[in-house]
Parts: sequence; structure tokens; C-alpha cells
Amino acid sequence: MLSRKAQVYLIAFSFLIAPLTLLAIFTYYPIIRGVVLSFTDYNMMLGKAKWVGFRNYIELFKDEEFYVALKNILRYLIVVPFIQFFSILLAVLVNKRLPGIRFFRTLFYVPVITGAVVVSITWRWIFHIDGILNGLLLHMGLIKEPIAWLSDPRYALCAAMFVTFWRGLGYYMVIYLAGLQNIPSELYEAARIDGASSRQIFIRITLPLLKPTILFCFLISTLAALKIFEEVFLLTQGGAETTTMMYLIYDYAFNRYEFGTSAALSVVFSGILLMFTVINFKFFRAGSEGR
Repeated sequence: MLSRKAQVYLIAFSFLIAPLTLLAIFTYYPIIRGVVLSFTDYNMMLGKAKWVGFRNYIELFKDEEFYVALKNILRYLIVVPFIQFFSILLAVLVNKRLPGIRFFRTLFYVPVITGAVVVSITWRWIFHIDGILNGLLLHMGLIKEPIAWLSDPRYALCAAMFVTFWRGLGYYMVIYLAGLQNIPSELYEAARIDGASSRQIFIRITLPLLKPTILFCFLISTLAALKIFEEVFLLTQGGAETTTMMYLIYDYAFNRYEFGTSAALSVVFSGILLMFTVINFKFFRAGSEGR
């Protein structure tokens, strides 16, 4: 007869069997399989893989497009602080008890729930050389001739970054709004009684108490920026020097059919993501400890 403690452990572990099995099948096995595939030359037609050692990694680091993709995802990180800054301001603005404020919160969140294909088609129309953006700028006299926003290397990546910024505002606004509503209102009332201005309240109360939320949002926003794919795929198809790591992985596998090189790039990219995750978690832990 098992003891009560052993029965509790047995029941607990029995509930873990199903999710662990699913994780093993759909997460851990593909990871291991991908690492093994990175050392092979896989023939999709024959379904056979030939062991080639580190050849895929060597060819990858010789490919100039790899360094373009690496440079682009690092440049894409520029959008992270802008998203966080404006999301905080937006959350502060909608964190008011005003008539119809829920409607405005929903309105700001609409881009998040709108499909990426719909968003990209809309922005491709806006950024088109004969689109509304060029028409507006020409009408205002800010430019003398239309700009090829999605085919000119000087502007294409910035255009994709702007779409990412536009889509991300509502998402992070909701997270910051939840953080703001967890701050006790008594602190604000006491500060106003002491004669603190709105700017002082924001700097001395709101930002310090919102620090764990800010660090968490920076973490997920950084990883999302590094893994950017949809905007590049749907807006530029990797042209105009907008290739990113995720797009290059896709391109190697499904356009060039170089599955081994694609897997090798996935392994390298996973290492880059792990490095940035460790860096962010150090700041996140420091913020939590200082809370």
C-alpha cells in the first residue's frame, strides 16, 4: 500500500504524462531531428539524408546573405524601444475612467487581432509607388517624386519596421494597461495631495512600479523583432536587402530546397536567440529583485 505522499506524487505525475508526451513528439523530437539534419545533405525526392559533417555550416558562413540577414535583425531591434515607449504613453492615456474609453482601447487593439495577410495587403497598397502615402506627400510638397518604399533598399526595411511598430502598439498597450491598473490608486492620491505634478508622478511612481512589466515586454519584444518574418515575407519577399534570419531559413528550405543548410541556420539562429534571452533575463531578474 502506497503512502499518502506517494499517492499524491503519483497522481501529480500522471497528469504530466500527456503534456510531456505531446512536448516530446511536437517539440523535443523536431529540435533533435533538426540538429541532426543540419549535418546532412537531405534529398527530399528520395527521402534520404547524406552525412556531410560541418559542410552546411561552412557554406552558411561563406554566404553573404547570411550577414545581410544578421545585420537586418540587429537593425530591427531599433524598433523595440520605440514600441515600448509609445505603448506606455498609450496605456497611460487610455487608463482613464472616461465615457467610451473601452471603445478606444478596443480600437487600438484591432491591428493586433487583424490577420497578417490583410494588414500586409493594406500596407502594400499604402506604400505602393502610386499609393496613398506618396500621393499625400506629393500633395503636401514634401517630396518631388514618388518613393519606391518597398523596392528601394534605403526605405524597404524601414517600411517593414513601421508596420511592426504599428501592429505592436496595441498588444503591448494591453500588457502595460494591466500593469498600470495594479498600481494602488492611493499612491497617486497621496502624491497629488503633496503637490506633485503629473510629470513627477509619472517619473517617480508610475515608471518604477511598472519596471517589471517594462522588462518583461522588452524581453518578448526583442525576441519578436529578432524572429520577424511575416512583414518581410508579405511586403518585400526578402527583396531590397530586407532578408531576415527567419526569411532566410524559409528561403533555403522551400525555395532552394537546401534543407541541411536551412537546418544549420536554424541551429545558429537558436544560439543567437538564446544569447539575447539570457541577456534579457539577467535584466529581468535584476528588476524583479529590485522591486
